[in-house]
Formats: sequence, structure tokens, C-alpha cells
Amino acid sequence: MKRLYRIVLVSCCLGLLWNPVGFCNEAAQPILSLDLHKFGYLYPVTERDLRAYTFLQDSVAFLDDGTLAVSFYRKNDEPGLSRRGSTPGSEVVFHSVLLDPVAGSVKSERTWGNAGNSNALLPLESGSFLIQDGEWTKVYSPEMKELASKKWEVPGDILPRFAVSPSGRSLYEFQDWYDAKRGWLTRIDVLDPTTLVTKKSKLTPGHQHESVSDTRVVYLPTASSDALRLFVSSMEDSASAKSPELFDWNSAIARDLSKSRCKSATFIDDTILAISGDCSFVMLIRSGEESDELHSPEYQMGGEIRPSRGGQRFVFSRTKMKERPSRITSLELCVYDLATRRIVFTTVVFPLPQQKFAFAISPDGSLLASQTDGLVRVWRVASPQ
Repeated sequence: MKRLYRIVLVSCCLGLLWNPVGFCNEAAQPILSLDLHKFGYLYPVTERDLRAYTFLQDSVAFLDDGTLAVSFYRKNDEPGLSRRGSTPGSEVVFHSVLLDPVAGSVKSERTWGNAGNSNALLPLESGSFLIQDGEWTKVYSPEMKELASKKWEVPGDILPRFAVSPSGRSLYEFQDWYDAKRGWLTRIDVLDPTTLVTKKSKLTPGHQHESVSDTRVVYLPTASSDALRLFVSSMEDSASAKSPELFDWNSAIARDLSKSRCKSATFIDDTILAISGDCSFVMLIRSGEESDELHSPEYQMGGEIRPSRGGQRFVFSRTKMKERPSRITSLELCVYDLATRRIVFTTVVFPLPQQKFAFAISPDGSLLASQTDGLVRVWRVASPQ
């Protein structure tokens, strides 16, 4: 019986090698499973806690191939008056742990500040990373030495948001405000990732859901319709483009996108853009032309895509839904390899997340990490044969 099982399995794998949306993992067992409760992970109870977890950006992130950063909220054992440079005073605080992704050993950990809706840890080039803690933004070395810091003075109560290009070399800041004559506006700043000094700036109509490369920002306008219309701003050219839209509205690819029901775009590298989100496919666009498509009618593709540092691979999620009542019945993580043009790894996420779900792929594309609420897992992704 075991011999028959192996024959059937091998036949399945050989057939799926030609299927870009298939997978062949006899046993996708994690090499690391870690319960974050041992570090004080706070199970969200109030609406405020749930909202903070929703906005927490890049809660799992590879700083390099040998360092995984996991961020979460924990209870403050000594709440009181907050003072800069001392223990935060909120009852809930923003905390990160830096781990060896294979051994699971702790390299370092730190509490950054009070929990809120503007917390993030973003990996930069060479293992350094950016921490956003409310109105404060700081850059740290892999050894957690502070390299730069800046307090942001913003109009109103809308704090800036930040994004890093897939290469880790380019750092962007976005600030939104409302103008009585022109409506919502967004200022784009290109920051020096080592000093946080502004290098270039552009003022654009209000936008959201940005994705950035080393030279461009692709975004959705704030007042967007159901049809996916992507706008682009080049940070290399100070002059305004003839048209802010990424694709000519009369082109075939623009018409396809408007009918796709997809809702997001993500740069894989400087030349490849992935379109996905609440639709049944991931479309890869290279230099304005469709270059590949992962189509799977039985799945709904997630809008979050995480590329490896060199752009050789990216990871995405896909779900199966039950319509009545509407609920997720299955959730999977998939790693797609651009060289072989196929999915090289798939694993089922179980149990289904209730409060927080995040994932990341290592810079060299060999490790996949996920956070499902208070559980972190790491898998090894083999090189394609």
C-alpha cells in the first residue's frame, strides 16, 4: 500500500510541474513553531486592541536571511506616566523580538513605545530597520543601535505612513491632509534611510494603498471606484507626467483590470508589478505588458504579496470561501518562483487566524514565515529542481 501511495504521489508531482498554480509538498512541516505568549503576547480583547493589530505593519519581517523580526502587543507591567527614553506608560505596549528563524533562539528584544494605530517595523537594506512609534520614527542597526530618529510634526491628527521598496534601498513617507479648495492631498517624500532626511518631495491628489519601487509609487486614488484604476508617480522626474494613470484607459490591459475585481497592486521588483486582491488570479505585469498570470477559479487571491529582496520569488495567500453564510473554509500560503514560472511551495494555514495574520519571505527566498495570532511558524522552501 505504501509503495502504491508513493507511485501515485510521484505521478501527481510530475504532472503538477507543468501547472503554474499547482503544488507538490508531501509534508510541508514547519522547521520552527513558536508561541508568542512566552514573550508576553497580548490577546486582543477590546476594539482598541483589535484595531491596533489591524494597523500593525509588517508584524513578521526578515531583516536578513538569518534574522526574523516579530512584532506584537504585550501588557505593560508598570503602567504610568509616559516619558521619552523611559518605559512607556500605556497599559499596552509595542514590542519586537529578533529571532534566529531556524533555531528559534532569541537574538534581542525591545519594547518601543505605547500601542497605537501607527506602529510598524520595516526592514531596510543590510539588516537595518525602521521603527514607527506614533509620531516618532527611528532607524536601527541589526544590533539594535539607534542610527537616526525624527519626530513628525503633522497637520491635524493624521500621522504619516511609510513604505520601503523591495530592494530595501528606498524609503518613502506619505502625509495626508484635507484642503478646502483641492480636497484630499498626499505629499510623497523620499527619505534617506540612514538619516531620515528628505531628499525629494511631490504633492499629489489624495491616495491610498501605495506600493513602491526604487523609483516609482503606484497607488489608488482616495476617491476610487470599484474598478481598479492605478496611478503612478515617478520620483526620478520632478515634472508632472502627461497622465497620472499607469495604463492608458483605452488599452486592453486597463480594460481587463477594470473588469478583474482585483483591488491591489504590489511591486515585486523595479520592473514587475503584481495585481491581485479579492479576485481569482495574480497578474504579473512587466514594463506595462502582462507577462504571466496565476489563475485559479476555485480560490480567491489575497491582496497582500511579499517579495524576496532580489525579486526572484514572492509569497501570497489564497482562500476558499463558503458563500452561505460567507466565511473562509481554507487558507493557504504559496511561494511563486519567477524563474520557473510556477508555485514551488504551498502550505495550509491552520488554525484560521482570528485577530492577526501576516507573512514574509527571506531575502534569498529560502524561508517562509507566518504569524497566526500568537503563533509564529517558519518553513524551508527548497530550490526548484
